[in-house]
Amino acid sequence: MRRTATLLTLSTAIAAICAFSARAHAREATDTDTDTKADASSEETNDANDEAKEKTSAAPKKADVPEEHPPTAGDSPVEEAGKTYHFVGARYRGIVLPTFMESAFASGGRTIYVNGVGPEFAIRRDGFEYNLSPWLAFYSMGDTAFKGKSDPDTAWELINANLTLLYLTSDFLWSHSFTPEWSLNYGLGVGFAFVLGTLHRVQSYPTLPGQNPNQYSKCEGVGQPAAAPATASYCDNSNDHYNNHSESSWANGGSKPNIFPWFTLQTGVRFKPTRTFAARLDVGFGTSGFFFGLAGDYGL
Repeated sequence: MRRTATLLTLSTAIAAICAFSARAHAREATDTDTDTKADASSEETNDANDEAKEKTSAAPKKADVPEEHPPTAGDSPVEEAGKTYHFVGARYRGIVLPTFMESAFASGGRTIYVNGVGPEFAIRRDGFEYNLSPWLAFYSMGDTAFKGKSDPDTAWELINANLTLLYLTSDFLWSHSFTPEWSLNYGLGVGFAFVLGTLHRVQSYPTLPGQNPNQYSKCEGVGQPAAAPATASYCDNSNDHYNNHSESSWANGGSKPNIFPWFTLQTGVRFKPTRTFAARLDVGFGTSGFFFGLAGDYGL
């Protein structure tokens, strides 16, 4: 009986040992599988991090890319619709008065070139502008033969002029823009001038047969000089144009005008590189002949 009890106790102990060993093996297997999965997950995480670093290093850094700075409102030549712009500047006008225009009113004459300068003030809105300008034009001409178209050949006089015209004009110009900087201008100019200075007229006579009237000599008085046979018919008493006679103005009964009109049709090119500066090249034709002009204006 005692032996049987001992065997049962020993069997129970062996069974307990075997059960504990099985549980231990199962726990080791579970831990190994968990460690394997953790290692795999860690490797995947590391690979993902490495790949992200490679992409980050391959992408250009923001600091390495130069930034483009668009022009600010203060620099842009663009003119906004409905907005009025004001400019102040200076102009030059070169005027060519051809002989054929003078011949429309008298016989004789010569082509002259006139310089004109002055300030200008421009107001511009929606591609249209008007330029107001008081400017001076300097008309200078040496001794030149003139006579009325219906006067006889004995009526030739030598005229010289040193005139200054104070023009008050306005140009009305429309623009066709090609770019914000470049545009084509077209329009007209109107105004008038006050005529200042001197105009001299002297009767003249030929010294050679068939001589050009511009080569005639000046008469010294009625029938003078007496030694010249032509003076009797050329140097007469029809007027007092002797001794460098200074012609009176219209207001005083003479032929020198007090005012002179300005009317032109014109076109040209406008260049505006920035908001504060604009330049123009003008060409045209009108009552004073052909002209070209240059202007530079500062935007206010």
